[in-house]
Amino acid sequence: MASFAVVGALNGVVNYAITVGMTFLVLVPLGLATSDTALGFAKFLGWVVAVSNSYVLNSLTTFAAESGRRLSLATYGRFVASGVLGLAVEVASFLLAVRYLPLGLAAIVPIGMSFVVNFGMTRLIVFPSKPAVPEDRA
Repeated sequence: MASFAVVGALNGVVNYAITVGMTFLVLVPLGLATSDTALGFAKFLGWVVAVSNSYVLNSLTTFAAESGRRLSLATYGRFVASGVLGLAVEVASFLLAVRYLPLGLAAIVPIGMSFVVNFGMTRLIVFPSKPAVPEDRA
């Protein structure tokens, strides 16, 4: 779980930078910084980049034994699909937090909230534990 947390922290920074950067550099100048649709899209874009990076890093480190350190489109699809629940938690908590907190802080809240959901879904759906092979007793 520690490796998942390190990868998650790195991708939390990526997610944060894209969400906040897009909001300040694109949405504010366009007058869309209060639009739930525009803010949700900024959060979604940050999530897409972070989840893709997370798949690669977790396949090569955290779940290396389960993945064989191989990347595949099918596993990536399961990883993204399992992350949709985390995305829903992330977007909903961001849209709520941004109403009460400054943007910089509001963008951090959902990353932490979705961590637990994402780890559980990844462990259960994408990289389930391989069954132990019983030892032969001769």
